[in-house]
Amino acid sequence: MESTRLWFARLVMAYALLIFSFGSWLYIAEPLEHIAHFGIGASGAPESVNFLRAGPGALFLSMALFAAGGLLRPAWLRQCLLVLVIINACVVAVRLLGIGLEGITPVQLSELRNEGLSWLLFLGALLACPSAR
Repeated sequence: MESTRLWFARLVMAYALLIFSFGSWLYIAEPLEHIAHFGIGASGAPESVNFLRAGPGALFLSMALFAAGGLLRPAWLRQCLLVLVIINACVVAVRLLGIGLEGITPVQLSELRNEGLSWLLFLGALLACPSAR
């Protein structure tokens, strides 16, 4: 049973590595095209483009690196999952704050669903992950 829980945690961490690597790629390699999907525009000035790369791009990249660390170093798996749970809880909380302040749209609901389900998956993996002895 313990090995099943460990493999579940590793599988969830691989999922995290994939989604956060993809997110970082979108914000680092093609930030203006990616934000246009949300109806957001930037001036195209170096500062506005670099803000997207250094803000959300760096955040997603750091989360991908935590996921990679948890996969490459089994002793770090629980700690890396904990970091992802905390960061994603903050993302979901701020998403809910934004919905409360600015209102709800179909795009907001879709993002909340994806972020919330990911957070639940990360939390489940953390709770299922066997503790180191």
